Amino acid sequence: ADQSMLNGAGGGDTDPRFTKIFYPEASRALLEETDLSAELSRIVPEEWSNAPLLQRIFPALRPKLKNAQLRRERDLIMALARLPMDGSVLHERVLGSCYRALTKEDRTPPRYGNHWDVVGFQGTDPATDLRGAGMLALLQLLHFAKRRAPLLAAIYAESRREGHDFPFMVVSINMTQLALVALRSGCLTATANKISSVYEAVHSFYEACFLHLYTQWRRQGATIHTFGALKQETQKVATKKPAQLLSALERWGQVAVLDHGGFVDFSQ
Repeated sequence: ADQSMLNGAGGGDTDPRFTKIFYPEASRALLEETDLSAELSRIVPEEWSNAPLLQRIFPALRPKLKNAQLRRERDLIMALARLPMDGSVLHERVLGSCYRALTKEDRTPPRYGNHWDVVGFQGTDPATDLRGAGMLALLQLLHFAKRRAPLLAAIYAESRREGHDFPFMVVSINMTQLALVALRSGCLTATANKISSVYEAVHSFYEACFLHLYTQWRRQGATIHTFGALKQETQKVATKKPAQLLSALERWGQVAVLDHGGFVDFSQ
């Protein structure tokens, strides 16, 4: 990559916008220190139209988060998904750190430019693609890099494989949207109650959806032309069998990833 590009738009390494940020700091800054009051006023915390029939008819049968803290976490996650990327130092640090987590580059690229297609953004301004899931999409990627870096690296490598490539960040945003639907429809309530964290539940489910799509992509030898059907299949499993996806993610964590490029199917 061009060295001047990697140094950033004139800021070099001394510009705070090019300082790497990791998940714990980013999560705290975005969810606890950012004023999300405007976004909170517009969220839809629950949506039962796709729930099982009895849950649609009888509200008493709908799963409930067990305490106010978990409900607050749910609301903040949904608010963050409505927060657009802006030109703040924090947002640019998060964006640049996502780029570096995927590419393993040492430095952050400029805010605008064609280089963003390397990680699967569709234009010169990543904020345009991020409208679909706001800053939550980037925070989820940083969590992925922290918790399951080998899996993230494998999926990103697949997105760059000739003939089977796909726009990684566009697909990642789609997986964030699936996780939001699952959260809103109560599919993640049992998991969140069990582990006492909506944050971890929704991040793990995003990663589980991505693992499922990646597994099916490899199994089918898929291309970008068949992505639509594969996305629909992943969405169906996400809404009908969320526990199955989370179990597959847990199994993946128990098996060493083969260094020689071997592929293990965790969807069974």
